[in-house]
Amino acid sequence: MKTLVTLFFAIICQTLGDVCLTKGMKSIGEVNTLNPIELLNIGVQVFTNPFIWLGIGILTIFYFLYLAALSWADLSYVLPVTAFGYTLNAVMAKWLLHEQVSVTRWIGTLVICIGVAVVSRTEQKTTGASEPVLFPGEETE
Repeated sequence: MKTLVTLFFAIICQTLGDVCLTKGMKSIGEVNTLNPIELLNIGVQVFTNPFIWLGIGILTIFYFLYLAALSWADLSYVLPVTAFGYTLNAVMAKWLLHEQVSVTRWIGTLVICIGVAVVSRTEQKTTGASEPVLFPGEETE
């Protein structure tokens, strides 16, 4: 249960962080230059934008929650469940950023939701705590 609660908050943080980054970058404008001076100017705008910093901060919280969830459950469980964030991103893009979300994107979002529902009903941890995790080519001691 702690894994699901942690992942719930992680997904919220991931979505809000992405929304903040998008809002910050939209306020700066489209980056369509390779001129080093102009890129430096854009970089200054990026790193002085409060929405960018808020997004980075919230995504940092997401990252630590994600690490905690990975310490408790298998990657094959955690990663698909966090994919629900894509669904929330579409909803927040529509409501908070007023983006046009096509029917095709909503169908894709629905497919993701179905996949998350299937994965979330599986066992969270398939490896025992006493079993060592070995990578290809490693041997037990």
